[in-house]
Amino acid sequence: MTQLKIESQSPLVVEANLFLAGYQRQYREHSARAKQVALSQLIAYLEMRAIATWGQCDDRVLRQYIIYRSKTALPGSEKPLSSSSIETHLASIRIFFQYLQEKGLIQHNQARLVSTPKKGQRLPTVIEADLVNQILDRTPEDELEVRDLAILELLYSSGLRLAEIASLELSDLDFKEQLVKVIDGKGGKDRIVPIGRKAIIALETWCALRLNWLSEVPAITTNALFISKRGGQLSDRQISRRVKLYAEKSGVHINLHPHLLRHSMATHILESSQDIRLVQELLGHADISTTQVYTHLNFNHLAKIFDAAHPRAKRKASNKEKTLKRPQSDDEVEEF
Repeated sequence: MTQLKIESQSPLVVEANLFLAGYQRQYREHSARAKQVALSQLIAYLEMRAIATWGQCDDRVLRQYIIYRSKTALPGSEKPLSSSSIETHLASIRIFFQYLQEKGLIQHNQARLVSTPKKGQRLPTVIEADLVNQILDRTPEDELEVRDLAILELLYSSGLRLAEIASLELSDLDFKEQLVKVIDGKGGKDRIVPIGRKAIIALETWCALRLNWLSEVPAITTNALFISKRGGQLSDRQISRRVKLYAEKSGVHINLHPHLLRHSMATHILESSQDIRLVQELLGHADISTTQVYTHLNFNHLAKIFDAAHPRAKRKASNKEKTLKRPQSDDEVEEF
């Protein structure tokens, strides 16, 4: 494992690198890397402001930084941070400031006083359940597609985020209880999520094949659940590409990405159960307001039934409903 560190002349990097070294030993690499990115960008900004100690970085400075990042790209960055990226960015900074407070280097965690900018909530795109079934019911044509089907089934069954599924290890699966444990999910929280019967079958088939692949590369030892034929852990980008390709070969011509399956799973569960708390737990949302976006989708579902059933209920589609099915590119995906 490569030791994560921040390269800078700023005295601020000393504590940041000590924090990263400890964090990397305890948590998954994708989570540690997110902390590295957030802190390196914060330090670059503080250097521009000639701030040399963490004690000088109070809530006022952090608010100015968040506003700056929402409008301006740092040197080396392609563009400003989106609202959802700022939320993730700020969560990493809060964890680091908690570390500084516990070490006695700052008196209070000033990052907890900073909230993310308000944003207009955009409805996530979803696909109909019959189209999901068309994709998942296709028989894999080769060994790679056996793996890909297991990924797709787990994404739709359990509603995992892309980063969560990419970082899964074999030990996170409990086949007997039909559960998956998500370690260090968004916001650093763990959760346990059920796995559906068809996803279990696909995963069992894949795990047997995974063992064969690893036996052919004895020099590789890995706990990663989803790997390449060479034994390397699949990246977020590789998983996204394979998901899209599998859908295309199923005859479903949409830009299928992992978060589209997550959004669709949440909407379909809410439509059938009407239990928003259940959906909140499955998705790992800390705040119920994040989950409530799916109630708007559920209303659209009920409105369609009403239109079809009531002889005088033919409504014109609202602008919001018209936009609901608009395909999204990977860059537009909201991290719910």
